[in-house]
Amino acid sequence: MDQRAANVAVNLLEPEAPDSLLRWGLFDAIFKQKEGGDARVLEKLARDMLAKDAALKAEFEPRLKNDTAFAADPRARLEFFYRRSPWYTKQNVGAYPVVKLDAAALSAARGIQ
Repeated sequence: MDQRAANVAVNLLEPEAPDSLLRWGLFDAIFKQKEGGDARVLEKLARDMLAKDAALKAEFEPRLKNDTAFAADPRARLEFFYRRSPWYTKQNVGAYPVVKLDAAALSAARGIQ
């Protein structure tokens, strides 16, 4: 980091800095889920998954019966199946996309004492 603007770069990428890119709203996308499914497609997927997977059905039906908020929210029910489908990719919503290393961590990563 032997550059004139190194401190500027560090402050822009530090999430807690007063003028960081995060505070200016330039990393807002990390707080939003990126993918999902169309309700019509997910409904068919849910029906197929329930018909083929007894364990999934055993997980879904009690939740539907006991969780009134879940039972009243069609999108949440479809999301239940989407998250268990082969097309779901775990997303780290809210994970900051910049890695911060200090000298000790860098030395440890390199195996230097």
